[in-house]
Amino acid sequence: MSKRVWSLDTEQADRFCWGMPEILIEVAVKRGVPVPPPPHTPAVMGELAASIFLHPMRLTRRMPREAGYLAQARSFTLASSVGELAAWEWGEAGRPLVGLLHGWEGHGAQLGAFAAPLVEQGFRVMTFDAPGHGDSPGDECSAPLLGRLLTEMTEQAGGFFALVAHSMGCAAAAMAAVRGVQVRGLVFLAPPVSQLDRVERMCRRMEIGPEAAGYFRAAVERRTGMAYAEASMFPVAEQAPCPLLALHDPADDSTDYAATAQFVARWRGARLVPCPGRGHYRLLSTPEVVRQTVEFIAGLR
Repeated sequence: MSKRVWSLDTEQADRFCWGMPEILIEVAVKRGVPVPPPPHTPAVMGELAASIFLHPMRLTRRMPREAGYLAQARSFTLASSVGELAAWEWGEAGRPLVGLLHGWEGHGAQLGAFAAPLVEQGFRVMTFDAPGHGDSPGDECSAPLLGRLLTEMTEQAGGFFALVAHSMGCAAAAMAAVRGVQVRGLVFLAPPVSQLDRVERMCRRMEIGPEAAGYFRAAVERRTGMAYAEASMFPVAEQAPCPLLALHDPADDSTDYAATAQFVARWRGARLVPCPGRGHYRLLSTPEVVRQTVEFIAGLR
């Protein structure tokens, strides 16, 4: 347990930890999420779990190659309803725009390998750091929030030709595509299947009991503004808003390849490419993945 808890006397510590898994407190302290005072009822525990769930850590530093991608881009700030976001752009104004969307606790430069090849094919490319990620301000983020921000960006930028997304960014792109953001095509790299799956994994990992878990689910729905039934790839697949190319390592330990195969099978005009040995992140810098992505997008014209 953290020093913050053990500094209390025995009676206080007993009351502080009553009903709250020790691991939940440890993770909250590590992430800088305030731990509420006792009593720690199931409702309080559920809200704390939601705060942890929505609070990204800025864990990922830019690798030298990622800094190199950004050195070739124009940096700017992108106005949004949650503040100004750090953003970068490659290519000439007036060209069709391709957006690059990073995943949870990532940053825009992670997808920088796609920029130059897309520019060579006549596209303009933009990426940004989501709220609470990279160089952008904020303490909370979620796929539904990112999906809403894509709608705002579409209005500012004049529309996206296509979106290339990784992990959580895939969920956001899917939500945006069925909520009015019209694109010619989507590329999903290691996509998740639903928000609910991540919630359930957290309940198991942090030993959150059934009653608190119910409050946790309700708090996530309320604070993200989207029900679980909507935050799933399967309803999007049934609508098939545009052509889709998905690339995924069958042994990915962060997102489920088998589930990706299931929703891709329901998505009219979708194709899944297995990328064995590339993991959840190496996928983003794999030349063959970049090549297939660029060819797919260029073929949409």
